[in-house]
Amino acid sequence: MSRATLLVTIAVSALSCSIATADGEVGAVPDQKSFIDGKVSDYMERRCGMLDCHGQEGRPLRLFSEWGLRLEADKNGQRVAKATTQAERVANYRAVVSLEPEELAKCYDTKGEDYTLLQLLKKPLSLENGGMRHKGGPVLTDAEDDNGWKCLFGWASGAVDATACAEASKVQ
Repeated sequence: MSRATLLVTIAVSALSCSIATADGEVGAVPDQKSFIDGKVSDYMERRCGMLDCHGQEGRPLRLFSEWGLRLEADKNGQRVAKATTQAERVANYRAVVSLEPEELAKCYDTKGEDYTLLQLLKKPLSLENGGMRHKGGPVLTDAEDDNGWKCLFGWASGAVDATACAEASKVQ
């Protein structure tokens, strides 16, 4: 492989990653860097990662955060009250991507046109707005002025908006 080909391959790989399942490759999904640096993890930690929500054991989508579940306890086995660690953000990325890798890959591949079955985007919407039953109730609208929607939809469709994610992270 030539040096130029190798550099192009590395650059393309940095933009997304491909996920494999027992059935084979499912396609490209948004990468870990955009999830963490784009503030998607920050948003999900703050809005979804509480102990009474997705920040608890036993949830299909389990998130780690300073307000919820932690990867590690202190030396006495107690919950650590400190900022979310990089390892926890990586675990959050893996949890989100592993939830429905095929549907996420479709959404990413179509730049958001095919998101109708992706639970990450459907569950937080109201039933009247095309959503699904969500124990936490409707928390997003698929409207241009909903920063939470812009954050999750932007990331899943390959155009993360870190500013929208940062704004959506603010508790009202």
